[in-house]
Amino acid sequence: MKQRTVSHIRYNYIKLAIYFTLAVLIFVFREPLIEHLKYFIGGLMIMYALEEVLFELIFSRKHFFHQNKVYLGFIELILGLLLVIVDISYEGTCIIWATWSLLRETHEVEEILAELNNLPAKILSGVESLVVIVFSVMLIIEPTEHHALIHLYLLLVELIVAPLTPLVDETISQVKAKRTKAKEN
Repeated sequence: MKQRTVSHIRYNYIKLAIYFTLAVLIFVFREPLIEHLKYFIGGLMIMYALEEVLFELIFSRKHFFHQNKVYLGFIELILGLLLVIVDISYEGTCIIWATWSLLRETHEVEEILAELNNLPAKILSGVESLVVIVFSVMLIIEPTEHHALIHLYLLLVELIVAPLTPLVDETISQVKAKRTKAKEN
């Protein structure tokens, strides 16, 4: 069990480094990314899908078919391939991106509600999810370059918050374990 925890922690640090680097690159190259949004979002969806499915295969094989993340991963893969391969308008790309964000964030809210006992670590993730949901609806209602740019900035925040949340959870768990052990001694 301890080895699995170490693997998860190592995975989360690697994920944080990769996502932070990606966030910096997105910020630096935001103008060309907005111009070629369908390829960027399609590629991003494919990357997220592969990461989720591979992570579940490697770390959670026993629960593979019971995880919603795997099914979401396949949906992301299909939508990402559609964006990259099919000729879709800018507005259509924005709507697909916003729909994808809604799917991801409602799943995140579901996970947060399931783990209310670990509330302090989930507050930042919950606030981020609610903000993304609101802006996703706005992107669906008005799929313009302006709203796409705002959504891109939210993606930057998400790329940092998503891998950081499990690390904060782990830190809080370790502090609680040390306090419990100290009280017992």
